[in-house]
Amino acid sequence: MFGHKEKKKNAELLAPIWLDDMRKARDVVNNTTDPDSFFTDYASLKDLAGKLTELSKYVKFKGTKPAEVLRMAQEQEEAATRDFILRYFQKTLLNAEKVKTVRGKRSQFEKFQTALEPYYYQMSAANVALVQQLHDEALAKIGG
Repeated sequence: MFGHKEKKKNAELLAPIWLDDMRKARDVVNNTTDPDSFFTDYASLKDLAGKLTELSKYVKFKGTKPAEVLRMAQEQEEAATRDFILRYFQKTLLNAEKVKTVRGKRSQFEKFQTALEPYYYQMSAANVALVQQLHDEALAKIGG
């Protein structure tokens, strides 16, 4: 449908936009404590790296190549998810400290677990177990 020149022109137009979007997704993945943002942006990061890998036939990239970014994102997904879970749990701990009642504290940890449950299918068994372990240990500490 498109010739090589048109594909190259389109690639040159799309590549900077997708690179910027991929960097933004990476920053969210590395810093967010919101499950929706983490899992949505991780999927976007992999998707954009895949699209940029296709564009690399027509455009040269400086630094880490898109195929390498995609490979790393796939290989490090379990570790990145674990880091996210721990980051989110730390935020939950801080929020629970601000609450005065045992019921309020318990509620914070229930919200933590409930917010992650819809993403269990995207997590490894070890990460699902980590969520449950953190939740259960926090509830055991506060009692009630």
